[in-house]
Amino acid sequence: MNTKKSALQIIGLTFALWLLAGCGSAPTAPPTMDFTGYWEDISSAFSLDLSQTGEQLQGSHTVVAQQGNKIDALDKSIEGSIQGNTAVINFQSSFATNSGVAQIIFIDQNTIFWKVTNPPDGEYYLPTEATLVKKESAANPPPAETGTITGRVHLVAPPTPRMVVYAVNQKTGEWGFAETEASDSEAPFSITVPPGTYQVFAAVASDSSIGVGYTIDYSTLATITVATNQTVSGIEVGPPSQFECGATMGYPASPDGRFTGRPGPSAECIASIQPSDTAPVLAYAADVTRIQFQPNATSWYTPGDLAPNASIYFVVSAMQGQQMNVNLITEPDSSVIPYASLNISGADGVGYTFEPTTSWSGIIPVGQDYYIGVLSMSQQSMTYQLSVEIPVVPSAPAAIDSPKIAKDQLIRFATDPLDVELNGNVISGEHDRYSLSMLAGEILDVQITSLEGNAVFSILGPDQIPLPGTEEGKDTIQWAVPIPVDGVYSILVGPTRGNATYTLKVKVSGLP
Repeated sequence: MNTKKSALQIIGLTFALWLLAGCGSAPTAPPTMDFTGYWEDISSAFSLDLSQTGEQLQGSHTVVAQQGNKIDALDKSIEGSIQGNTAVINFQSSFATNSGVAQIIFIDQNTIFWKVTNPPDGEYYLPTEATLVKKESAANPPPAETGTITGRVHLVAPPTPRMVVYAVNQKTGEWGFAETEASDSEAPFSITVPPGTYQVFAAVASDSSIGVGYTIDYSTLATITVATNQTVSGIEVGPPSQFECGATMGYPASPDGRFTGRPGPSAECIASIQPSDTAPVLAYAADVTRIQFQPNATSWYTPGDLAPNASIYFVVSAMQGQQMNVNLITEPDSSVIPYASLNISGADGVGYTFEPTTSWSGIIPVGQDYYIGVLSMSQQSMTYQLSVEIPVVPSAPAAIDSPKIAKDQLIRFATDPLDVELNGNVISGEHDRYSLSMLAGEILDVQITSLEGNAVFSILGPDQIPLPGTEEGKDTIQWAVPIPVDGVYSILVGPTRGNATYTLKVKVSGLP
């Protein structure tokens, strides 16, 4: 009995060992390697969005560095091939001039390892090594929408010390910066920013104030418009021109408070050296062409060609009280994307365009020469058509005949800046009146839209006479000029037909 039991135990043990041996010898299937997916670094703001096709790998990257002041993000910035569990790829940084080489090692379905084996030249922010984990596709954020501004910065003469270069969107407050190394000549810089329109200026790192900037007319900071995934290159940031009153232009303070601003020439100094009403005191970058109207003509037109980042200037003489209308048409079209812009200023140095625009209309405040610049903000050549109109001043502008006022609202009684949007309804035969106190030199900007497309406005001066260009019957929907005299002005809103549901935007700027 014991012998039989022992034999059965031996047979059972042998069978168990055979099963274990069989299981141990069965091959284990390796995990399927698929690099496709959205991967995030576990220790920094670095991510990869990869797509695998066979043994080929493509994708994009995003890096946020220096507390958000540096954003490196490009579509289709990664491309390479897969060998075993390792992809050898070339990657392109939005800051570097050439590509680098890296390995992406597949660890498991949820983990990859990034390692740079040959870094690109110059500035870049991708980590040397990183462990990234896979995220669900539904949680994948879209790639950061950014553009890049590149160029060179310098002082009056070499060498160039360490510099801090800023790009500031004056409208949204967004900004970026780059610090350059000391150079025996000019120093290159590259700044990544969200899409928008920027001014670029710089300071010596060891200084306390801004001292150089990007300008085209040498009297104001020029603007640069950057689109998503666009690189605007060739931007020269340098010192201002000099004349009897010192530098021809000033600069704002840096947005981080590190550097103070620097004022431009004082009005008193400009007035003291101004020999006549028509003599310009500021130097312009290009030869200036004088506009001559034909006999009995009130308008002038010229076509032309404009090279990338170039400018051309014209000058016209106008009398106080005249209205001047300027329009610019370009190919490619600048009405949606500002490939080019007007830059209008008086011989006394006062500017009238404060952001990219292709049209301007205003009442001439001082009899003198006015400079009209066509400024390219594009990396491509373009054609343009520039027209200037100065209508004959009517001998006696008529006041509006006692309109019936449905709404009477005071919207400004002090001298603080104003930026207001007013919504209302007005019926045929009536007007809504909005009154505001203004100082001479302040810029009044009025725009109106309506659901029915029939709302217009007139602006009455302190003497209750319509300002030129806003008389009844002109059907004015947009108007922006400096105010000629102090006083209370009234904006009268009414329909051209039927009833109107309108939105009126009123902005006052120009004086502290």
